[in-house]
Amino acid sequence: MPEGLESQDESERPGAWHVPGTSGAPGASGAPGEGPSFTELDELERFEESTETLEAKRAHRLHPLSPLFEIGRSFVSLVVPGLVVLFLSAGDGYEIWYMAFFIPAVAGALLRYLTKRYVLEPTSIVVREGLVFRSTRSIPYARIQNIDTVQNPLHRIFRVVEVRLETASGQEPEAVFRVLSWTALQEIRAGVLAQGRQVVADQRDESGSEHGAEHGPAPFFRMRPIDVAYFGLLSQKGLALLAGALFLVWELDLWDRVLARLPAEPEDLPEFLPLGMWILFGVLVFLALQLLTVAWAFLTLQGFHIVRTEDDLRTTCGLWTRQTATIPRQRIQFLSLREGLLQRLFRRAAVKALTAGGDSTGESQVSRKWLVPLTRREALPEILREVQPEADFEHLDWQPVHPRARRRLFLRWSVLLAIPVALVVKDSGWWGVPAALVALGLAAGLSRKRARRLGFALADGVVYVRDGVFTHVRNAVRFPKIQSVSLRQTPFDRRHRMATVRVDTAGNAQSDLSFSIPFLDVRVARRLAKRLRREAAETSFTW
Repeated sequence: MPEGLESQDESERPGAWHVPGTSGAPGASGAPGEGPSFTELDELERFEESTETLEAKRAHRLHPLSPLFEIGRSFVSLVVPGLVVLFLSAGDGYEIWYMAFFIPAVAGALLRYLTKRYVLEPTSIVVREGLVFRSTRSIPYARIQNIDTVQNPLHRIFRVVEVRLETASGQEPEAVFRVLSWTALQEIRAGVLAQGRQVVADQRDESGSEHGAEHGPAPFFRMRPIDVAYFGLLSQKGLALLAGALFLVWELDLWDRVLARLPAEPEDLPEFLPLGMWILFGVLVFLALQLLTVAWAFLTLQGFHIVRTEDDLRTTCGLWTRQTATIPRQRIQFLSLREGLLQRLFRRAAVKALTAGGDSTGESQVSRKWLVPLTRREALPEILREVQPEADFEHLDWQPVHPRARRRLFLRWSVLLAIPVALVVKDSGWWGVPAALVALGLAAGLSRKRARRLGFALADGVVYVRDGVFTHVRNAVRFPKIQSVSLRQTPFDRRHRMATVRVDTAGNAQSDLSFSIPFLDVRVARRLAKRLRREAAETSFTW
């Protein structure tokens, strides 16, 4: 037996039963070292008692319109596509069976409404749902990372809202309330912002509108219409609409129907329509796509603004569907500034903020995907002072990576470009030589550009990294938010005396955001990793 462990009493082992008022004897109903302590049993019994008396505590239902909204969602996703395919194409009858799934969807919506309840406890929200397989979840207010809401036009007409609660437990939201009233939403927000204190907030005025919507704090950032238009043009969402339109044309055989009406055979179209007409048609399609993508941007981001109330950041946007995301400012784990190639041309930048709850909405909610979708570069310092005052991206002493990083990057780019160049050489003979030289020159330029861009900095309790060739990225993580620090070396790193330092935060694994510093001198990497580990160990972690 190892030294220092032979005198350990059975009652002192972790997990042993301790009966109050005795001399450490094991419990009568269990063997020594098995089962939880009576303190844990008391807490479990109190939790079970609270869940069993949900109805006695005036448990809240969802809004009465909740099943109607779910049924409408199922109708749009199941019945409408089936009807379109059934009547506009020669279907094989499978569309009827596809639309039949609407019946169980309706039954599920009614069942969820009848069985789902929630109770606002002093320190948590308890959610119970299910009839055959019942589920009861207790979500402490202090663990809730994000509160996201969505309002389409029907929501606004009936003054209701869809709510998502996210914790650090995973990619999926902890609780989804399809339809709640504004009063219920404000009560949940009050509990979260009070961090467990008994706060019952009824912030609705006599007309039923949200209190503070017109007389609350003024937004510290508003997205200008010109920036909304730039966001649409730079995102090029019109290409996705074009792909959908082409799929619809192919599915419904519309192209063949159009060709059948033309007074010429398909192979005679180049003679029937002169080249100028095809060019004009291409220009009109391009302009239509740009108009569509700008229209999408205004429907999604019109009125985008950020309001800070106490320690809470609330973003609101949307012309057709109004989206709201609530993020406690101190719970931001990761901050990222991004400038794409076209964004730099127009002196614009975007800001992303990651919390431990990640982002379960994906592309469906822009207000959560971006903290600031697009703004002027000179406006960034003022925005960052409100969002995270510790993060100062302007006055940093950037440390470069290893001098041989450029050589390694050149080899990577050369291998990446070697395959298409080899194909050109094979098919074009001597003409492939200039193409190979151009490819090597491009590889040299890209490697030099990224090697110059790579770097890190430490300042005021924050570690920074910058990277990117076409898209310039600057990331920041505060020391208290560091979960782990790792130092990695590939065989090529060991050969060149290099290493990569990676910093992980809560929610980082669920996001496309990463914080790693490659191609560092191994001595610099070890000192940096040691410094970050010490700072993370000496700083108390807070969500």
